[in-house]
Amino acid sequence: MYKSIAYITLFLLVAFRLGATNLLIEVKDKATLHNLADASCTYTSANGKTMQALSDAKGNLLINDTQFPLILQVRYISYTTYNDTLTREDMIEKEGQYHYQVLLEPGNTAIQDLVVTGQVIPVLAKQSLYKVQSISNTEMQRRGAVSMNDVLNFEMNNFISNDNVLGSNVNIGGIGGQNVKVLINGIPVMGRENGNIDMGQLNLNNVKRVEMIQGPMSVMYGSNALGGVINLITSSPQKKVSLGARAYYESIGRYNFSGNIGFNKKKQQIQISFARNFFAGWTPKDSIDRYQVWKPKTQYTADLQYWTEIKKWKLNYYSSLLQEKITNKGEPIINPYEGYAFDEYYRTTRLMNALSLNRFIRKNTDQITLTNSFQNYKRIKNRIKKDLVTLDEIETQSIGDQDTTRFENFNSRGVYSTTRFKNLDMMLGYEYAYELGRSYKLADESQQMSEWGVFASGVYKVKKFQIQPSGRLTYNSRYHSAFTPALHAKYDIGQTQLRASYARGFRTPTLKELYLQFIDQNHTIIGNPDLQPETGDHFELSAEHQKPIKKYTVGYTITGSYNAINNLITLAVFNNHGVLRQYQNIEEYRNWVGNFKVRLSEKRFSASSGVGLIYVGKSSVTPKHTIFEYVFTGSYQIAALKTGLNFNYKYNSKQPVITIDQQFLYSAPLHMANISLQRNFLKQKMLVQVGVKNLLNLQNITLSGNVSTQNNGHATSGVMQAFPARSIFADLSYSF
Repeated sequence: MYKSIAYITLFLLVAFRLGATNLLIEVKDKATLHNLADASCTYTSANGKTMQALSDAKGNLLINDTQFPLILQVRYISYTTYNDTLTREDMIEKEGQYHYQVLLEPGNTAIQDLVVTGQVIPVLAKQSLYKVQSISNTEMQRRGAVSMNDVLNFEMNNFISNDNVLGSNVNIGGIGGQNVKVLINGIPVMGRENGNIDMGQLNLNNVKRVEMIQGPMSVMYGSNALGGVINLITSSPQKKVSLGARAYYESIGRYNFSGNIGFNKKKQQIQISFARNFFAGWTPKDSIDRYQVWKPKTQYTADLQYWTEIKKWKLNYYSSLLQEKITNKGEPIINPYEGYAFDEYYRTTRLMNALSLNRFIRKNTDQITLTNSFQNYKRIKNRIKKDLVTLDEIETQSIGDQDTTRFENFNSRGVYSTTRFKNLDMMLGYEYAYELGRSYKLADESQQMSEWGVFASGVYKVKKFQIQPSGRLTYNSRYHSAFTPALHAKYDIGQTQLRASYARGFRTPTLKELYLQFIDQNHTIIGNPDLQPETGDHFELSAEHQKPIKKYTVGYTITGSYNAINNLITLAVFNNHGVLRQYQNIEEYRNWVGNFKVRLSEKRFSASSGVGLIYVGKSSVTPKHTIFEYVFTGSYQIAALKTGLNFNYKYNSKQPVITIDQQFLYSAPLHMANISLQRNFLKQKMLVQVGVKNLLNLQNITLSGNVSTQNNGHATSGVMQAFPARSIFADLSYSF
């Protein structure tokens, strides 16, 4: 009897083993049959075990020892999610293994965005425990965006301010740009001026989407992420050979041209992109004066990306170069003996090189990702006296007139993640950052700082509930160790996602804030080596619901958050002196943020509308105040004309401004709007867009109020520059 049982058991095991084989899944676009790389695949075998993995550069995913039936879900950004149960009868057998082709159809980009920022594995935005805002390339095109300024201007809780010399910066949810980490493919971008990354220097030539997370991301990305993260994700070539070109014209004197070329052959891909962005400058007065309110600017950018596979390792090399020149020509000074002017030139160079290695192990359940980057940032200021008769130029010799500032940064990051467990995804990583600054404006003309971080995160899933505890231990060469925890939770009720989160933020002072010694005719700014790190606590609750109603897809989102920041670093007046300023810690900053947003879409129409409220309840910088905003973005496809109509509008109520003469003022409400028409030609290869920017012709914002304060900002009393005049733009792009 026991022999019979043994034989039967052996037979069943052999039969079970014979029932398992390798399966190659090919993910393609249904219309073009192009391969879709990095598609997110989730599959459950007959034994009930669920796995997640990404398709490779050719759109393929190999599943070893497949057991049927197999429940398969495939997700890809801007495509409808694929769900099916596969049986052996569905398979095509060739070359000793099964083959199955998944054909994805284009879907609703607003609902089906795939995100990677802060994730263990790429997931749909609605499945992420973080509240991730994803902006697709399609949406960026509808806004006529040529830089991140154009993208963020119409996002809720994002406020863009412009400085003609220092560039533009972003404020997210009432927290300044010095606390916002800017990434390109997960790589931190360096080169902060006045604590901010210039959003105008982030070109969109090769960006396929932008992902943003509001609130501290210090656990995942370390210092400078106390306020949030902006991550630019670049595209990769999908065809054997692809060429593209784009020309942009704007009537205020903007002329841009960009191009890209890509190759995709076997296990190797290469993408090269370049751009020249030229702005002739603009001034509101009809005058022959050389001086312009909006300064002329010329930018050159070039990017190179290379992908290959070497012994199961996926290798990605990324290189990016930015060169920028800002020209500030002074007003002519003419007397009976001579005519001259003082001109300033600001030249910026940023070179980024990064190498990433990625490998799946243990049947695609475990993944190792290593990323190393080196960046070099240089900014040169030259002030000259120009003879307007002979055109001779002489460098002026006053303090601060001639300056070269250099910063170098090395960043190394490694992440090990696993999805091998049924209800648990885990991540363990490290990050090392080293920064060296050299400038006569720094104490001893050279300063350096390094920071180590070790972080861990785990996502535990029980039916419709997910919870993600995480933590990071940071050691800074000047501030020793700090621990930043976070806890995120998500619960699904039908088509509704409920999220709750707590995160602690941490930011160490920068080298400039510690050791700056900047002196010129108008400024004396001194660093403070006694500064303490900023710390912050962020609490957030949100609910998101979406469902189809007849031919429409409707989505609602409501979010509420609270931020408490201690030791916030700011420039403060030193001993009530009108010019001398020093970086100091202020005691506390507290604000509450509330948003409500609704989305509506169908085949030819999509719209998004939202209202937001920011209440600053405590601040050593400004009195208590409230900021209200309203945002609307819409697109309608006019079938008879085969043309899309795009409209974007944003309203901000009065906001606090700290003037350079230490007055607290309120700005007038801000209205901004763009409108455009968009159409494809030549079998969808050429896209033409024409429209109007700054439709309401808002150029300056009046300032009112008279409340003294002891902290510094950057503004002028009376009026503040907002935008150049209303302009007409034309945008033409062609894909070969």
